[in-house]
This record gives sequence, structure tokens and C-alpha cells, in this order.
Amino acid sequence: MTDRENRKIIIVHNFDKGEYIDVLKVLESTGLAKKTIVARTTPTTMNWKLKDLIAELFLEDEEIKKNR
Repeated sequence: MTDRENRKIIIVHNFDKGEYIDVLKVLESTGLAKKTIVARTTPTTMNWKLKDLIAELFLEDEEIKKNR
């Protein structure tokens, strides 16, 4: 399996910043954060096809890893 096939993605909608951070904290405390991408919807992404959003999330995740 590739890294992408092992990754989990959670997309939340209508979560405020605090709720979003709470989700991140739960994932961190359970050890799931390392293999999970979490994203909030935006007005822009609400108009995207899901496959395009997922592709963008993988690209952004790869960029973040490169910059660490």
C-alpha cells in the first residue's frame, strides 16, 4: 500500500476554530493524528468535487511534510 492508501481524511463542515482544534487534540491523544489529514470546508471548497478536494489535501500534506 502507498502512503496515500494508508492515510485517513476527515473533512469537517460548520466547525468553528475551537471545535476544529478539539478534533485535532482528540486525534493527537489517540495517536491517529500521524496518519490522518483533517480539513475544514471553506466557501471555495464547497464548490469542489470531492475527488479534487482529496487530491488537494494530499498535495498540501506532502508540502507540509517537506517543510518540516
